[in-house]
Amino acid sequence: MQIFGEYRINVTSGELGGDSGDKVYLLAPGMLATQYQSIERSLHRVPGVKRVRRIALLPLERRYFELDILLRHVTDPVLSVDREGRVVAANLAAARVFGVSLDRVPGLQLQRFLPLMQVAELLRDFSVPRYGLQAVVRGQNFYLNWSPIALGDDPSGVDSMAGAVLRLHAQEQNALISQPLRPMALWDFDLRRQSCLQLRDLAALTVPLLIVGERGTGKSTFASAVHYLSPSAARAGGVRIAPCEGNFALPTHLHATETLILEDLHRLSEEAQIGLRRQLQELPPSVRLVATCGDLHALIPALAQMFSSLAITLPPLRRMRPALSRFAATLLRQEYPEMDALDLGEAVQDLIRRHDWPENFHGLRDYLVAAAARCRRRGTRRIDRQDAPELFPQALLPWRDWGRGLTYREIMEQLERAVLGDLAASRLSTRELAKELGISHTTVANKLRKYGLPPQKK
Repeated sequence: MQIFGEYRINVTSGELGGDSGDKVYLLAPGMLATQYQSIERSLHRVPGVKRVRRIALLPLERRYFELDILLRHVTDPVLSVDREGRVVAANLAAARVFGVSLDRVPGLQLQRFLPLMQVAELLRDFSVPRYGLQAVVRGQNFYLNWSPIALGDDPSGVDSMAGAVLRLHAQEQNALISQPLRPMALWDFDLRRQSCLQLRDLAALTVPLLIVGERGTGKSTFASAVHYLSPSAARAGGVRIAPCEGNFALPTHLHATETLILEDLHRLSEEAQIGLRRQLQELPPSVRLVATCGDLHALIPALAQMFSSLAITLPPLRRMRPALSRFAATLLRQEYPEMDALDLGEAVQDLIRRHDWPENFHGLRDYLVAAAARCRRRGTRRIDRQDAPELFPQALLPWRDWGRGLTYREIMEQLERAVLGDLAASRLSTRELAKELGISHTTVANKLRKYGLPPQKK
């Protein structure tokens, strides 16, 4: 750089490039032709310099210029957003669709144009591409492809999300879409994270997929996500069918659809399942079958065999107690997106964590909506114990089957022995078990000895 200083040439930036990384590019705005001729001779005398020439654009400038020209001539709207859902850049087609000038697009909130898209949840959610999301912008119907911009070592992690690139393409006016599938956030917290990873791996496959779980665990949400995580969603829509009086009525236009979602197979009568199995065999091979089921034992063998290759089992809320407060906060944010987030008091969080939630997300949502209504009537933003509805926990243990003739103390000892036995079998040491139960190691050891349970390693 000493040479440039001697000739009073101001170098503002530079790049390393070339196929082998052996080229140096320097930006010197305002350099005169006579200055270049003088410095060229001096640079040739520097050891290792083989060639010196003047170019119009640096490589990065050229790539940016070419990309800008390319996007300007793309007829589909293309734009990028940051993690907060603000538009960073857009092409002219996007500006026209949104009805603003191109220079006014950067900085605008995407939620302003796509109010039903749950933009914030998509940006917080699982970092994988989404295809064929249905959107309406100023009365015009579009399919939207959503490609996340991920940074860091784990591109699938939520924390790696830096934003997303969106591409809109108009739906054909005569396109037939039956029961559009609403994209929902997956909430990959705790054990649900493993289910999301499975979903990411299985979504692009073609064989039938079965999603199993109790009522309210999110089976319909995951079924819709199978469609939007598959590239085929960019070409066709999805159809969701639910049982009506124990029967399914398949639509007649499935040739135009890539994803067919069959809800709650366990609610079908045996006769209806036999007829459904026959109909599914006649579907075009391009149709992706996705089904949900709450009770595998209710399926006839032929239908169970059809969905036996790929399955995802969703965990109930009672198995994810460490994340229940996080699930609750996310549900509140979804129910009241227009408001600042409501806070959950510690006493309410403790109540939520202790309850089994037999209806899972359905029950937790209704509980939070009722509590939030009382909180808002008080004019506060913190849900306290006085706002929370009363919970009436019911243990699902079949103690009446084996407790007849036993005293209360003997019944409780039986329960304690069963709980300790199950927990001890899955722990490597009594110290680990004691830590989880919140009691001393000596107490655990004495109880194991009392009930004749095999001692674990310390």
